[in-house]
Amino acid sequence: MRTILIMLSAIGAAILVLNLLKNWQRRRAEQRGETVSDRLSLIHLISVVIGLGVFFIGALWLESNSAPPGSVYAPATIEDGTVKSGGFDTQK
Repeated sequence: MRTILIMLSAIGAAILVLNLLKNWQRRRAEQRGETVSDRLSLIHLISVVIGLGVFFIGALWLESNSAPPGSVYAPATIEDGTVKSGGFDTQK
């Protein structure tokens, strides 16, 4: 589920940045009396870079707290009436 949220946030960030930059570009062009081309421009490239940056930062964050390869999950147990938390144990 977190993976999907990271991908959606990357797409959302890219779209948000694209819209903000295009609106800013249109306002500046209107002030100068120019027209804005709807072709691909540097603003589209910036939006793609922002989206990819958010995606890769999210992917690194997602993997930062995962278990190392070869580890085995030990579930939580009850010992002497208290709950001992579970976790990942590395196999040797």
